[in-house]
Amino acid sequence: MLLLKYNKLKVNKMNLIPWEDKYSIGIVEIDDQHKKMLSIINRLHSLLEEKKNDNPNEIEAIIQEMVDYAIYHFQTEERYFKLFSYEKSEAHIEIHNQYKAKIEDWHKRYSETKDGAIFFEISTYLHDWWTWHINNSDRDYAPLLIENGVK
Repeated sequence: MLLLKYNKLKVNKMNLIPWEDKYSIGIVEIDDQHKKMLSIINRLHSLLEEKKNDNPNEIEAIIQEMVDYAIYHFQTEERYFKLFSYEKSEAHIEIHNQYKAKIEDWHKRYSETKDGAIFFEISTYLHDWWTWHINNSDRDYAPLLIENGVK
């Protein structure tokens, strides 16, 4: 079922989530972080799509970068939530925590097995989560930050 859903994703050959203007929430710092996150995901996807997964250390390094950068990005958002008393911060932070748990579990499984197929299990998740999160959860707090001068 997951493989079937993955095959239905409309992705170009090497990018799981190419950046599109529709993902912009109008805050340069956050948009730049989203672009960087998608770039990391796309590098991993490209590496595995090209069947260059014979170097588990390279894959491991990209996965670790993806985990670390997500945490950095979430900390940026959460700092703004606190600074501007974002009313939906608890729910948003819970979404971040669920994502981190899912990715950390996936990272652990890859570290133990070095099986690149794990990425394809989570490709749909990464695609759906990031596109939904940017266009919904993040777009929801954007007016508050913009109103408070964050550009």
